[in-house]
Amino acid sequence: MKFLVYSEVTAERIAISMGLPEYSYYFVLRDYLPVLRQLGEVIVVERPELEVDPLYDEARGRGEECLFLSFSPPHKTQLGLRCPTIPVFAWEFSSIPNEPWLDDPRQDWRHALRACGRGITHSQMIVDAVRQEMGAGFPIISVPSPVWDRFARLRDVPGELPLERSVRIRARSAVVVDSRDPGLAPHIWGPNATARVVQAIREHESALARQRSTAAASGEQPSGRQQSRYQVTRRYLGEWYLKVLCELLPFLPGRTRQAPVSEEPVRRLEPRNMVEPPRPAEAGVTPQMPELLPADSELELSGVVFTALFNPYDGRKNWADMLTAFCSAFRHTPDATLVFKLGHNEYLSAMHDMLIWMARMPRFECRVVLLHGYLDGSDFDALIRASAFAVNASHGEGQCLPLMEFLSCGKPAIAPRHSAMCDYIDEQVGFVVDSWLDATAWSHDPRLAYRTLRHQIDWASLKAAYRAAYRCVKEEPERYARMSAAAIERMRAHCSQATAKQRLIDFLLADRRHCA
Repeated sequence: MKFLVYSEVTAERIAISMGLPEYSYYFVLRDYLPVLRQLGEVIVVERPELEVDPLYDEARGRGEECLFLSFSPPHKTQLGLRCPTIPVFAWEFSSIPNEPWLDDPRQDWRHALRACGRGITHSQMIVDAVRQEMGAGFPIISVPSPVWDRFARLRDVPGELPLERSVRIRARSAVVVDSRDPGLAPHIWGPNATARVVQAIREHESALARQRSTAAASGEQPSGRQQSRYQVTRRYLGEWYLKVLCELLPFLPGRTRQAPVSEEPVRRLEPRNMVEPPRPAEAGVTPQMPELLPADSELELSGVVFTALFNPYDGRKNWADMLTAFCSAFRHTPDATLVFKLGHNEYLSAMHDMLIWMARMPRFECRVVLLHGYLDGSDFDALIRASAFAVNASHGEGQCLPLMEFLSCGKPAIAPRHSAMCDYIDEQVGFVVDSWLDATAWSHDPRLAYRTLRHQIDWASLKAAYRAAYRCVKEEPERYARMSAAAIERMRAHCSQATAKQRLIDFLLADRRHCA
């Protein structure tokens, strides 16, 4: 059999596509490839509308079966091809889109699923959601990304918990923010920390805006890194123009000056912002915050390390709860460390937001590390080895590759048991965080119409899970070892290549018998 496979993000573009919509489909395709190559010949296509049908006709001319696997959501799957097409997709909500919008029938996923006649997803929840719309007999199967086999070498190296000897991790062209950096102390500690960090961020963004203006005036095109940094300030510049500059310069083109109706000061209708003080300290009084610029860095970790990998601009990931519950749980625990490994090229505004959240917290002795940058194979392995737990506090998951990877290495989880995580998270492999259902909109619906459900996290339960996990490492090492072994075995059954291969064989053979 011949498999034609496609993902919008390719291997060549993944470095510049981190965090963009559907970027994770590349990683799913990458993990499927070894399994598909055991079942037949695989050809990666880049333009399905031009490449798929000629390759299909060529295969059929030789009497060879051919399938097109589109690693993309149904509304972005190429339809109308002669080649049989199967969308391979992830989804995290309680229901699939079942109505069109903006006069586009493709937004109704039933349209694409009917045209394709079958589908592959990564969780039983979505299998059930699809059959709720398409009928109980609709051919769809859950095949999670087969990540387990990639970590065989790492599983052979026994870990050491808690880490009494530090682990060093090198990151090329990385940004590392460490709550124990003395240069950050004035911006995250003390009663005026929020005012100081907000002022430092504003001054930094003003400097970037001046650089952009200078570059624009000289006709220079900013470099990729500079352009990335300029884009972060675009929204703030627009708001500054509307709220400040327009009031200071009433004779700007298009504006007419209006005489004041009274000498009394204008009363503001909105409440005063209690988070960002209206007048922080004068410029130059606050120590300058360290520059958050990429550089080759070395990170040293020890103690009990909790790690979360996520796109900070993905609202599902709920990093504010992860951060604040950790700082509260370990306020007086210096050997507890939280590592946020960020997966998005636009890191600056996310790190600024995280610093503001840290400044709001009471002084804490635990350590928080924000890491943006590329980790090669050995250093990513070092991060996993240094970690005691993988952390997730999301509102919903299509499968959560980072959590599956850490569990495959024997690292228990702190995570809720909902959406795709219902298939593999329980008390045997982690500390379960409570959650409850809440109404929301599908992530790509511009109407923001409430049509589905997601899960809200119980913050107190998350804090308690942190503490329980820490005590497990410190006081019950035998229990931790059992959870570690259970995690490895759970993921072998859930997301190994052998499991994926057998499920795909059964699915494709059943479909072949059905067609016959």
